Amino acid sequence: MKYIFIDSNQYRHIYSSSEGFSDEVYDLLLGLANKEHVCLLLPQQVKDEVERNRWRAWPETEEKDVTSKIESIEGEIKSFKDKYSEYKNSNKLLNDLEKKKKSLLSEKKKINKKFLNLKSKQNQKISNLFKKAKFIEETEEIIRLADVRFRKGNPPYGKPSKLGDALIWQSIIQYLKSFKGDKPVLILVANDKNAWGNDTFDPWLSREFKNITGGKVLYSKRLSDIPELTSEEQEKIRKEEETNLKENAISDFVNSRSFIGAGTNADKLLKLKGKFSVADYEKILRGSISNHEIYQSFFTPIPLKELVSGEGGYVVRELEGVSGELWRKFDEKFKTNLSRQSDINFDVPEEVNPEDIPF
Repeated sequence: MKYIFIDSNQYRHIYSSSEGFSDEVYDLLLGLANKEHVCLLLPQQVKDEVERNRWRAWPETEEKDVTSKIESIEGEIKSFKDKYSEYKNSNKLLNDLEKKKKSLLSEKKKINKKFLNLKSKQNQKISNLFKKAKFIEETEEIIRLADVRFRKGNPPYGKPSKLGDALIWQSIIQYLKSFKGDKPVLILVANDKNAWGNDTFDPWLSREFKNITGGKVLYSKRLSDIPELTSEEQEKIRKEEETNLKENAISDFVNSRSFIGAGTNADKLLKLKGKFSVADYEKILRGSISNHEIYQSFFTPIPLKELVSGEGGYVVRELEGVSGELWRKFDEKFKTNLSRQSDINFDVPEEVNPEDIPF
């Protein structure tokens, strides 16, 4: 028998489509939970954490993040008006910034609704998954054993050290130990290296699980890597996660708020080179020439030049599709010394006169 446990913060991603808990992942999890040989586990501690965090901590964090982005764009708009209002087509770039600000203001208004309204799409997803899950109620024995674990300093450790992770783990092994003869397989999905392990599952916990339940733990830091999914399904979700990762990297870069941060964000973009479309490069170039923290940073020219470099002194193929004016402004600021093939005027030979042929 296989069991799936999803850590509390993974459910947080249901409220943000750009962070991995997409409709495809949700549908697949529901499908897996409907199968008789797969069971989604829901310890009481996880249920409590999700329900209290969605009322306050998660919406407050998201609102703070959106507010920060709005303030950053307002700074860009002011700087742009002061420095570039005289340039041709500056209104178009300014309008793009204004649209981005408007979009963020609209997003901010929707935050409370999606978190606090029980009928919101996101809360309905949480509700549906929890209904399909096996709820593990905390007993006095579970609480006692978790407290002993916590006091002795045994994993899962959590950061900061807290009793919650101990309650979660103790709930899981107390429930599954009754199935020891069936050697249960636990698929644990979490991205908390302090509690569960970094690249591999914590050896101490793995040994304990085997001793108590007779089974094993399959550790996954991403929902798309759940071993129960088919290769085709995993690839589909992985591509979507790559798209989300790319979009987040571009957003972080164009909204850079410091010289050092701009360099760090440019390096993150460089790691994703080869995945950007023409539209992506347009966003990157516009952000580069409009954000003071980017074009004045000592740390951005090198990674940005590598990002736009193709073969033989030319730019990457996607940059052939952006407007010539946008590319020239970028090239002037960052002095890439790269050419676009679409900008080169090749000499066309004059028509040959047959009488000039010497035979």
